Amino acid sequence: MFFLKKMYIHEIIRVKNDKIMRYFKFIIVFLIILGCQKKMPDEYIIRELHLVPEGIDYSPGKDAFYLSSIAQSKIIKIDRKTGKQEDFIGTGEYGYTPGVGVFIDNKKSILYAIGGYYMFSDSLSSLFAFDLNSGQLINRYNVEDTGEHFLNDMVMDKNGNIYLTNSKDSSIYILEQGSNSLKLFFKSTEIQYPNGIAISDDNTKLYIATYYKGIRSLDIEKRAILNEIDTVGYSQRIDGLEFYKGHLYGIQKGSGDVTDNFRKLILNEKQNKIIKEEIIDSHNLDLSKPLTFCIVDNRAIVIGNSNLEYLDQVKFTFKETGSMLKTKLLVYNLE
Repeated sequence: MFFLKKMYIHEIIRVKNDKIMRYFKFIIVFLIILGCQKKMPDEYIIRELHLVPEGIDYSPGKDAFYLSSIAQSKIIKIDRKTGKQEDFIGTGEYGYTPGVGVFIDNKKSILYAIGGYYMFSDSLSSLFAFDLNSGQLINRYNVEDTGEHFLNDMVMDKNGNIYLTNSKDSSIYILEQGSNSLKLFFKSTEIQYPNGIAISDDNTKLYIATYYKGIRSLDIEKRAILNEIDTVGYSQRIDGLEFYKGHLYGIQKGSGDVTDNFRKLILNEKQNKIIKEEIIDSHNLDLSKPLTFCIVDNRAIVIGNSNLEYLDQVKFTFKETGSMLKTKLLVYNLE
């Protein structure tokens, strides 16, 4: 009888120990998983003072940001987790010119980047397509229509068509899926000086940031403007523009009493009109001369301290160097 009691006690102790061990194993596995999760720093400091990055996008497969450079005519890659920076393509490689808009087609592993000289009236404005894995040039699409052109930013729809703003021609060009040439999609003084561009989740509307008239909503199928000119100032002088969870986010360039800022633009139920603004950040020295941004995992990655104001875009030399600050990628939680 005593022996049986002893065995029973040992069995209870063994069961308890097993439960404790399973609990500790669970905790250990949980901590390992938590430690292996990809974390995003609060900011990234750009190593090159004279880079002047303009376009930015993110590749989940590479877990890296890709930035185009106006001053250096190249594209750099920044590791999301470590901040390590390296050239994706070198200065002038494959004939790449001063860089602006960047967009990554992650399904096809293609990086699209716009290049061109804004200050030169006879400059060729081009859309470059690079293999995301090798960095090799796949194709170069040029705007060859008569007149002055400067492709600036782009967005892709669910069918793989790319829409590009043409800042000097009040127009939108399109690279249709499978096509080898850029075509005029829409042209009107209603979108004078178009810059940033975004698309609704249902792919029915383009949002086009114009300098003076604000963001215009364009019905893609009818090719018709849906909203009135912005007379309030919610969306004037917007550069980078993104559609995210039913609303727009944009970088507003400072002028007069308006400081450089990052803002949310609330859309109405039909998503064709801005009805309200929410300032996310302003009066921030790190947000001086901001340019564009991308959105990753509920966070906006914004180019701040671009140093564009110091760059002579004719000679491509810097007017001042003593006052220049290091360019940063600023990270904002959107929820």
